[in-house]
Amino acid sequence: MSLLEIFEKQWKLIVAVLLSVVVAGAAITIKNVSQTEKEKRAQESYFLTEKKFFDYKNKKTAPAEQAAQIPEVDPAQLKADFEKILNENPGTVAAQMSALHYSSLLAEEKNFEAALAVLQKNEDRSKGLVNTLLQQQIGQLLAHKNDCQTAIQTWQKIVDRKEASFLHGEVKIQQALCYTQLNDLQKAEELLTNLANQSANPEIGDSSTSKEAEKYLRLLQFRKASGASVQ
Repeated sequence: MSLLEIFEKQWKLIVAVLLSVVVAGAAITIKNVSQTEKEKRAQESYFLTEKKFFDYKNKKTAPAEQAAQIPEVDPAQLKADFEKILNENPGTVAAQMSALHYSSLLAEEKNFEAALAVLQKNEDRSKGLVNTLLQQQIGQLLAHKNDCQTAIQTWQKIVDRKEASFLHGEVKIQQALCYTQLNDLQKAEELLTNLANQSANPEIGDSSTSKEAEKYLRLLQFRKASGASVQ
């Protein structure tokens, strides 16, 4: 049977399939355009609030003469602005960035439960930079709550992510400290030893991370010898 005969017999099916592909492609395009526009609007709102956030942070840390030139920012209004972005733009990168800053303001007030809730609500399955930083902060807040087992699992998502290799050393140190809190000194020592050994091979790791790992490794070995805690 020739291709022409096949087409003559099956043309309705072929046309239907082609139409479905076209419709599906159009739907995806419309969705992508819609998402792009949504993200653009969200980013515009975010950057205005981000400017105030950094003014607020810089005014607290800058020398007196410089601080006097930075506008006053009401932290309550700042939190309200971030919350508005979160409520109006769920699922956007702008919302995740807002969640990071909003949670830091809550943590500054010692409201760690609320800070953690904000981050967890905005976490997703993406491998992007912002979501990775968000997961790192979730782990830190979980560790602060002494939920080190969950913190270690959260950080492991970052360790397993090749795209986040620049954070692996820092996250592994955080895991090691949590293993110490769980009294799993063998696992903590293993992680710190591997990181410390990278100082001899700087091409496979960050030297500052290796030095920090060496510091904690010495403290851990001192703890094993004397029973002291590692901070």
